[in-house]
Amino acid sequence: MRLLIADDEDYAREGLIESIPWEKYGIDEIMQAKDGREALTISGWFRPDIVLTDIRMPKLNGLEFAERLIRQCPDSKLLFMSGYMEIEYLKKAISLDAVEFVEKPIELDKVEQAVKKAVTFVREKELFEKKEGQWQKLERQRLLNMLKLKTKDKALIEKLCREVGFPEKAGYLTAVLWNKNEENAGELEPLAAEFWKDTGIDYLLTMLDRGKYLFLGAFGAFQQSRIREKCREMAGLKEGLCLGIGFETDNLMAVAASSEIALLNAEQSFFKSERRIFEIEDGIPEMKKLNPGLYAEFDRILKEDAGKVTAWLHELAEKICGEGFYRQEDIVMLMSAFARLLIQEKNALLLSVEGIDTEEDAEQKIREASSMAEVMELFDRLLEAFGIHREQETQYSRLVRDTIAYIEQHCREAELSVTDIAADMHFSAAHLNVLFRKEIGVTVKQYISDYRLNLSKKLLCNPHIKVSEIAERCGYSNANYFSKVFRASENMTPVEYRKENCK
Repeated sequence: MRLLIADDEDYAREGLIESIPWEKYGIDEIMQAKDGREALTISGWFRPDIVLTDIRMPKLNGLEFAERLIRQCPDSKLLFMSGYMEIEYLKKAISLDAVEFVEKPIELDKVEQAVKKAVTFVREKELFEKKEGQWQKLERQRLLNMLKLKTKDKALIEKLCREVGFPEKAGYLTAVLWNKNEENAGELEPLAAEFWKDTGIDYLLTMLDRGKYLFLGAFGAFQQSRIREKCREMAGLKEGLCLGIGFETDNLMAVAASSEIALLNAEQSFFKSERRIFEIEDGIPEMKKLNPGLYAEFDRILKEDAGKVTAWLHELAEKICGEGFYRQEDIVMLMSAFARLLIQEKNALLLSVEGIDTEEDAEQKIREASSMAEVMELFDRLLEAFGIHREQETQYSRLVRDTIAYIEQHCREAELSVTDIAADMHFSAAHLNVLFRKEIGVTVKQYISDYRLNLSKKLLCNPHIKVSEIAERCGYSNANYFSKVFRASENMTPVEYRKENCK
């Protein structure tokens, strides 16, 4: 039985591994992940039976990870760990069909009880699946998940092939298939089964992340001339179906390299979303590298002539999409860096752009985008809001603009004061207040208060952010003080505001 432990604290993971006699419960394979994104990646090939995950983790928190995990590994049993026993977390955990919710600090006997409960679930399900004939399907998926790894146990691979009746010696071709409409991803399995039923070609199929499936077909010598064309025909099974095709090989141990090429081809749909079939016919092309000076160029244009940024960015996107093979991850990293720089330059974007409450939100949306066009839609919204803020601020003096920028960038510092800002501007606090009020109509202190309050209202409409975390992000010394200030202004508590205004 396989277990995955996801927690950003190394000592917590190691302590659990060392302190609990896992073999007693039939758990003989254990993997670790230090954040939600790594946990999701590992789950894709490890296929854990049980997942013990902390809720508070970087990159993807435990609930976000769990939501994706149940799409990727629907049979995994979830155990949540958290010191945050708020009702919203409990409700979410229950909706995700969690087996147990263990409160931190961890008590080992409670973890063991939760694990025992999960093991019982898994064993009962295994018995049911064997009875219903599902065991072989799961083992065939396990075989393909092992084949796509670069390092693998050849003896175990051959044993699995014999057990599930998959050819050990044949020709092989991989493909990645997915539907642009992710909601229909589950329909691909029965479609593939019907398509390949009478072809004489045996195949394996397993789900990857984000609705993608990895296909491996095994063919004989007489089928070699038609296997690739037959694979292409899968794209016609349903509207929106797409394929990235690997290369043919007669070596079962080379399936990992073929699947890597299939995934690389599938990635190109990010740049050429109008196409449906992606394949390399004349060898593996050289991957293009991004110009390392692009970040500095973006920064320069943003500061010198922000009005030209949109055109420059669209020209860059068009060039990237038209030039050939780039790795999607490289583009995601570059665009994420651009988004962070844009938000750092004008922090008020977090107030005005819907769905973007933090720099991390922008990065996540870029990472989850299915195409370059989708990324550019996000930047168009960011840059439109950026332009509006800049235009509004042109009526103010340089001193006032710098003061506003300082407040936006240091808003979360509870000790932020007019004295600090004035010192940075090389003015006395009294003089700065006079000049600022003359142009803005309120004092610097009132502006800080209004900015924090408006930001808190936007964050309250994000149900995944706790009130105490909002207080911290907005520069309030603690949640109680935040509630007091909020009530004085809005005549209701933050929790009441969330219920009434954030449906």
